[in-house]
Amino acid sequence: MSSPRGGARARSAGGDRSDRLVAQTQRRLATVTLLLIAALLLGVGVATALVATRLMDANVDRALEAAASAATRSDGEADERVEADHMPASADTFVLLVDAQGTLRSNPFGLANIDLPDTAAVAAAVAHGRDIRNGRYGGIDIRLLTVPAAAGADGEEGGRGGGTFVQAGFVLTLHEQQESQLLWTIGVVSLIGLAGAALVTLLVTRRALVPIRAAFATERRFVAAASHELRTPVAIVRASAEILDREGLVAVDGQPLVADIVSETDRMGRLVGDLLALASAEAGAVSVELQPLELIGWLTDLGRRTESMAGAHDLTVDLRLPVATQVTVDADEDRVTQLMLILVDNAIEHSPAGGSITLELGVSGGGATLSVSDQGAGVPRAERERIFEPFARLPGERRTTTGSGLGLAIARQLAARHHGDLIVEDATGGGARFVLRLPLRPGGGPAALPTVGA
Repeated sequence: MSSPRGGARARSAGGDRSDRLVAQTQRRLATVTLLLIAALLLGVGVATALVATRLMDANVDRALEAAASAATRSDGEADERVEADHMPASADTFVLLVDAQGTLRSNPFGLANIDLPDTAAVAAAVAHGRDIRNGRYGGIDIRLLTVPAAAGADGEEGGRGGGTFVQAGFVLTLHEQQESQLLWTIGVVSLIGLAGAALVTLLVTRRALVPIRAAFATERRFVAAASHELRTPVAIVRASAEILDREGLVAVDGQPLVADIVSETDRMGRLVGDLLALASAEAGAVSVELQPLELIGWLTDLGRRTESMAGAHDLTVDLRLPVATQVTVDADEDRVTQLMLILVDNAIEHSPAGGSITLELGVSGGGATLSVSDQGAGVPRAERERIFEPFARLPGERRTTTGSGLGLAIARQLAARHHGDLIVEDATGGGARFVLRLPLRPGGGPAALPTVGA
């Protein structure tokens, strides 16, 4: 016997359908909200960066205009003897005086090795009246303004210095560092804001979904209570119909109706039982006692039991076991048998007469896989999660009178109670393959031999 603590862990294992639905809803709501907040922060950050950089660039241009104006005399005549002490105080700004051919006439700041003056800029200023450009001179990024010396800050010709041009430069090294720091700051602030928004969003969505969780809990209690209460009247109706038939209290013409009552009450009884089982599983009320279970012997016995079930529908059972001495997991034998019989019943229902169903045991990656394959039409990829929902049916699938539509939902819940998972995939050669994955018991793996068909 497993310890009570182990049984409690199994009963509280994840797998509650309503909890999964609420969690999915919360993730989607949080994702949409975060995407909207991220888009807003991105828009604000980009707009802030653009405005800030444009203001900084405008300050650079104003500094260049001021330097160009200071390089001329108040009457507009070029002063080839202008001194650096008379220039605006800025460590990033300098001026040069050049002629129309780009020959240097005055270098008041004593600049050297910066590949200036720029004759192309002078030519552009001769043609268009002024020129402003960014360039790399002597390995330094510089913004360069070239205007006629007599034009001043306004760029209008006049005075007697029309043959002289001012090239005012602004070293962009510090400016680029400031822009980079600004962008980094905006980025970091945006990320901090996004992280804070994510935390707030998760808290808000969690609180917003509390009523939905409560509604699911109420639904489970109602289904469980209604299913329990329906058991007695269904049993009474069936027993009454059998008495009517056995005692001959119904005319011959009415006997088929009595048979229909018995058949439908049987189906209703199965549905009520499945509803109660599903509600109990979702509420964690299903007791699962995890004990060591050797799968090879157990599956061999289960295969013999399913042969009669399959034979009644003109089907055969193909049992595939690993070449190993034993494979052991922690499981509740009754519950995992119930789970596998649900899968076998589902495979029988979807396999054509004359075909076969395959029961297979495999071992890989520290886990055991129990699979049931049929030879039916298979399950479309888009429907592989939906079929585990209660009453779910594939598009175009007819509603039979044998199944309640709850079997796979119950099987998924039982798999979760065993800390495992149940999925469906394509079977080799066509059909569906339902795979139950269970963790191996420590030291319970095969004798290092590969599985057959895994």
